[in-house]
Amino acid sequence: MRGMTAHRIACAVALALAAPSAVVVAAGAPAAAAPLSGSVTWTQVSPGTKLGIASAGLLRTSDGRLHVVWSSLDGAGSYSLHYTTLGAKAKKLNTGTIVSKWTGVSFYPRLVAGPSGGLRLVFTGGNGHSGSRFDLNAIYSAVSGKAGQTWTLAPGSLSQSELVPLTDTAAAVQANGTPVAGWSAGAAFDYHLGIDPNTPAAAPDKSIGVGASGDVVGPGMARESDGSIWAAWFNASGASSQGYYVARILPSVTAKVKAPDSGGKTVANNQPLESVAFTARSGGGGYLAYCVPTKTVECAHVALWKVGSAKTLTVPGSSTGHASHVAIAAGPGGKLWVLWYDSGLNKIRVVATNAAATSFGTVSTINGPSGIAEFDGLQAEGSQGPLDVIALVAQSKPGTPTGYWAAELAS
Repeated sequence: MRGMTAHRIACAVALALAAPSAVVVAAGAPAAAAPLSGSVTWTQVSPGTKLGIASAGLLRTSDGRLHVVWSSLDGAGSYSLHYTTLGAKAKKLNTGTIVSKWTGVSFYPRLVAGPSGGLRLVFTGGNGHSGSRFDLNAIYSAVSGKAGQTWTLAPGSLSQSELVPLTDTAAAVQANGTPVAGWSAGAAFDYHLGIDPNTPAAAPDKSIGVGASGDVVGPGMARESDGSIWAAWFNASGASSQGYYVARILPSVTAKVKAPDSGGKTVANNQPLESVAFTARSGGGGYLAYCVPTKTVECAHVALWKVGSAKTLTVPGSSTGHASHVAIAAGPGGKLWVLWYDSGLNKIRVVATNAAATSFGTVSTINGPSGIAEFDGLQAEGSQGPLDVIALVAQSKPGTPTGYWAAELAS
C-alpha cells in the first residue's frame, strides 16, 4: 500500500485492537433514572468490527432513513467498509459491503449528501493492488442513490496527500453539493475542497497549523446556516495549547479559537476518545460539547459552547466525574441534544436544549446494549425529530468483538 508505511499501518491496527479509549465498566453500577421514552430497544447495526477506535459515518436522507457506514477488520491486513440502513424505531432495513478486503480503510468513514439526493462516502485507505489509483492512501469517495444499497467508487480524489490517517478524518458538503474533506496531519488540520479529477489531487491541500508540538485529534466539520464550513478538533499537545478549537475554513479562513476551559498544560488530558461533538444548529450557530477538566479529573463536567461566545452552559447531570464519549445532535426547530456515557452508571445520559439552545430540559438515563464490557463510542442523529443513538460497544460475553448498536428515542 503506497503512501502509508507498514509501521504506520501496524500502529493504527494496534491502537484499534488495544482500544485504549475503552472505558472498562466496574461491577455494581447504581440504578438509573427512567428512560427517555420507556423501554429502549437496541438493534445490532454491525456484527463484530474488531475495531475499538472507530466512528461510523451517519447521514439521514429525505425519506427519514438513517444510513450508517462502518469499517471492519476482517483478518490480518484485511479491512472492509459496510453499510446499514435503519428505518423507524432503528429497524434494520438493509446491510451490505461497499469495499471488501482492502489493506486499509478509514476507521472514521464519513457520509455527506451526494448527487440527486443520494449519498457520498468520503474515506481513505488502499486496496492493495499495485498501480491502482485506489492504493495511494489519498482520500477517495463512493456514491450511492438515496436507497444506499448500490455503491460506486468515484474517479478523482479529495486530497493531494498520500499520508491521510485511517483515523481522525472529517467531511462536510457545501450548499452547492461540493464535498470538503479534512483530516489530521499531526501538527495541522489539513483539508481539501472539491473532487480533483486526478488521484492524488493536483491542487494542493490547505492547512491550519496547531503548533509544532500539536496533535490534531478527532476533527469534525459542519456547514452553518449561512453556508460557511467550520472545523473543530482537539489539540492533544501537552503544552498550554491543549484543548478544543474551532475555525472557519470556507468561504475564507478565520483564526482558530479555543473553547473556554477546554484544556491546558496544568489539567488532565480530556481528549474526546472519538470525533469531537460539533454540529451546526438549525436556528444558526455552531455548537461544541466537550469535557471540562481539572488537574485530577478528565471530565469535571460537560460544557456546551456556542462558537464565539465568552461563556458556556454546564450540561446538567454531567458533573459526576464519570462522563466520557460526549456526542451532540441538532434537532429541528433549533433544539440540540447532548449525550454522554457515564461509566459510574454504565449507562448513557441524554438531555435536550430548548429551541434557542439557551437552557436544558430534564436529563434522561438510558440503558445501553445488554452486557456492556467496554464502551468505545457514542454518536447521534436527530435532524428530523426522533433521536437515533449509535453506540460502539464490546459486550461481556467472551469472544464477542466490538460492534455498533442503534436505538431510537422519542423527540
